[in-house]
Amino acid sequence: MQASPTAAEPIETEAELRGKTATMCMMLNLQGSIGMFGHVSIRVPDTDRILLSPGAGSEKGAIRPEDVFVFDIHGEILEHPGGEIPLEWRIHTQIHRDRPEIMSVTHLHAQHSTLLGIAGRPIVPVFLHGAFLHTGVPVWDDPRLVVNDAQAASLSAALGKNVAVQQRGHGSVVVGESAEIAFFRSTFFEENARKQVEAEILGGALPLKPEEAADCARGTFNPRLLRLLWGYYERKARQALANNTPMPESW
Repeated sequence: MQASPTAAEPIETEAELRGKTATMCMMLNLQGSIGMFGHVSIRVPDTDRILLSPGAGSEKGAIRPEDVFVFDIHGEILEHPGGEIPLEWRIHTQIHRDRPEIMSVTHLHAQHSTLLGIAGRPIVPVFLHGAFLHTGVPVWDDPRLVVNDAQAASLSAALGKNVAVQQRGHGSVVVGESAEIAFFRSTFFEENARKQVEAEILGGALPLKPEEAADCARGTFNPRLLRLLWGYYERKARQALANNTPMPESW
């Protein structure tokens, strides 16, 4: 997964990306991957502006574009919509500084990937759509909250050039060259972990062979699937919201 399949698409406006930030948070909430404390960010292309979903206490299934924080890449809050600032905002600003090709970052508190970290078990690709993990998932060996610059730099260094990093006893961070890619990776990162945990209960998870994983990754990582996956979960998230609260006409 070297290049973004969406690279040729028109650059989206900041207003559109605010909507995507909110939608992505809602979709990951629907999956149960973001929990009370997780958050997502999208970088506005060709700027130092980072759009960040709100922190603990916010209703992650009903985030709206106007709820999104705007940070600059060095950590200054440019727009504060009210509500709780994500305590671990440095995860996002640090990785966006260190990885300029990355346009979206998710901090997940997903059940099965976190369990594997607690058990000291590496996440390995065990099924078709988890094949992209064949490049490896490093571990940041620290369960603490990321609340200072040194911790953020250490976590980003552990991530390196990989697409995901486990935070032992805490959660994980997943990145992508677009919001759609980050959502794809976040979705199948946790689904792969769930299948891996369940297979271990049955007697052992068999990882994909290296050549199988590489072939599967090439076959499943494409613009069509990115679009279908996003659309599928966006419809489900909007329907879940509509069943509980009236939605603005602009949505």
